Amino acid sequence: MDEWRENREDEEHVQLALSNFASELLQNQARVEDAAPFNQGLRNVLRNRYQTGDIGSVDEFVNMVESYVPVVLQSAAWETALATGSLAKMDYDLVSALSLTYSLQSRYQLTSRSGMAELTSPQNLSEEKLNLALYNSIHYLDNITSMEEELGVIYDEAFSVIQAARTTITDEKNRQSHMEARDTSQQ
Repeated sequence: MDEWRENREDEEHVQLALSNFASELLQNQARVEDAAPFNQGLRNVLRNRYQTGDIGSVDEFVNMVESYVPVVLQSAAWETALATGSLAKMDYDLVSALSLTYSLQSRYQLTSRSGMAELTSPQNLSEEKLNLALYNSIHYLDNITSMEEELGVIYDEAFSVIQAARTTITDEKNRQSHMEARDTSQQ
């Protein structure tokens, strides 16, 4: 009976963790999707200015580049699942998909923060280095927009895996309830 109760509690913790993952990843996906059009537009404007040689000054460049705002993504559900041991009770494919998702998010945030700091570093901003700074900013935004597209695909996959895990748990719970009801009626 104690084992049954523990299994039930484990299922409830996993269900709660899955709900938290789905909610958090949905919020993160919305943040990335909201930022992506602006980031693509900024990259395209900078690329056009680079190709036409139409960037007037360092100040103009800095104003354009500083309009980029890195997206802040949450990872509390992942950190909580790690801290509570919930991941150990989940299917390997689910944990693998979640690990990949959160790893890519982390890489995206690291890239967006560190790249912006380098682009606007005073040592990289002078009239002589303006074309190089513009080129580097386009390369940086190419990386960011590529990662945003990749995150979109990864989020969709993660939601599919989470939904499959939820369905499996619900089916198992229903099967157990059915077996318990049958056992009770036979007694």
